[in-house]
Amino acid sequence: MLTIFILFILIAITLFGLFVAKLGKFGPFNPFTLFFGSWAAIFIMYAVFQDVYYPVPEEYLLIQVCVHLFAFFVMIGSQLSKPIAKQPALPYEYVLNKKLFTLLQIALLLALPAFYQMVVSYAGQSIFTSTGYTRLRYAFNNEGRDMGRLGYLYSFAFLSAAIGVLYAAKNQLNKWQAVLSILIALIYAFLTTGRTFFLMTFLFAVVPLALLGKLKVKSLMILSGVLLSFFLLVASLTSKGASTDASFSDNMSSFIESAHSYLIAPFVALSMQMSEFDAPALGEYSLRFFFSVLAALGLTNRPMSLVRGYEFTPAPTNLYTVYEVYVRDFAVFGFFLPVLFLPIHWYLYKKARRGHELYIIIYAISTYPLLTQVLQDQYMTLISTWIQLFIGCWLLMKKRKKPIPETPSE
Repeated sequence: MLTIFILFILIAITLFGLFVAKLGKFGPFNPFTLFFGSWAAIFIMYAVFQDVYYPVPEEYLLIQVCVHLFAFFVMIGSQLSKPIAKQPALPYEYVLNKKLFTLLQIALLLALPAFYQMVVSYAGQSIFTSTGYTRLRYAFNNEGRDMGRLGYLYSFAFLSAAIGVLYAAKNQLNKWQAVLSILIALIYAFLTTGRTFFLMTFLFAVVPLALLGKLKVKSLMILSGVLLSFFLLVASLTSKGASTDASFSDNMSSFIESAHSYLIAPFVALSMQMSEFDAPALGEYSLRFFFSVLAALGLTNRPMSLVRGYEFTPAPTNLYTVYEVYVRDFAVFGFFLPVLFLPIHWYLYKKARRGHELYIIIYAISTYPLLTQVLQDQYMTLISTWIQLFIGCWLLMKKRKKPIPETPSE
């Protein structure tokens, strides 16, 4: 009974946070709407299906209550700053380096055959079959296979999609060139077997349009349907949630089971994992990027792997929400650390709402780790990727002063 009461409070806090963020002067696609919306959905789904899972300790739910209360007060504190609408227009703008952007597209296209041959060699067979694609995913996740030097290139495929959409919407780039960027990003997402890479492409394309006021509800629903179709494609190839040989009812049942393992199970799995966090690792997981750099220089040992074994909740999952690496490093205090990224999101969002092209792209990038919180941490554990994307922004977008409008002569 106490568990249900605490869970009710937790749902009430996140729904109220969503209500304030949605109806306040925060604007569309603001970080607080995304944060409270995603967590409210998870908690509601857990409340509905909690009988399917092993019990979650009351202490764990109380910690979540404190964390989301903290997030709510962070949101309120953010509103005390200068309102977005009253800020003056920017005297400068970022324009697209069209030549470099086109060269990047050509490089991505030229690298595709080599990339394709590499992943086929990892799979040992065609990757357009369920067996081959599953084998490729196993090679990436369990055998330590990576993209090698090409790995520095495919990140730019996703960035080119965001920048292409932005400048096409601003009529500074041919729309077909923007479409080509999205297609290239989707191909690379498929070849790397990352389902969240499809989500990344979706966010990188949708968020700039939303911030520019060029995205309608109907268009968003269509794009969301396209994203779901790609998820189903990967699910069918990996035999997780869909199969061409199964009936519709069997596919629906399998899809619901898969959705459980990705959306609800990580929340339960973290509560089960907490008993194994004997001593704080003090940054060994969340600061893994820096330890990896030191290890490459021969100054330290290689950091612990972030690949996790499966936890049975009883639904099997190897995802443990954003809090896992921070709790491993800093015990219960680690639950509050991811919330501290919200003011950073809010700062980027305010800059983006003013029409600052560079911040529109950076904020679009930041929505990816924000929305994948319910699955795993993508803030500190993907620092190398964020650095690559920021360098790409710096190269592809040039800052210049806005031309002073001529005053008509009388």
